[in-house]
Amino acid sequence: MKKTLLYRWFGIGAIPKKIRPALETEGIVAADEGMGGWFVAKNVKGPKKRYIRRREGFVGCLVITRKRIVCYTFGKRQMHISVDDPAIADLCADLPEKEILAVSFDAGRFRSGWQGILEFRFNTDQAARLYQALTAAGVRPGRADEEDEQA
Repeated sequence: MKKTLLYRWFGIGAIPKKIRPALETEGIVAADEGMGGWFVAKNVKGPKKRYIRRREGFVGCLVITRKRIVCYTFGKRQMHISVDDPAIADLCADLPEKEILAVSFDAGRFRSGWQGILEFRFNTDQAARLYQALTAAGVRPGRADEEDEQA
């Protein structure tokens, strides 16, 4: 299993201890922690924020339960969406490479006053399993920026 040194040495990128019992109670469908990855912002504009193409590394976790999808990077919550929420169809999941899972979305669909594409690229040997769990939960296959390319 691919795990970063920060996770192996210090536990950074683990599923937070405060929410782990709740996630286990909900029934974890797929999860991975200690994954390295990249956060990519493409042409993002928001209140006091402007990113043409910003890319940052992270260590984090992704958990898909029967009730929600949760993502934390460096202990900070990045995604938290119920599988019953119709906005889940605004998330996109893709497998650009064998061990890379990309989850992307249009920022304006989740935050008013924002626009642009946000993407989390997880480096994990469980990419296919996580992708299947995401699409089964209602996440669209593909990339969020494909809509812009087709227009």
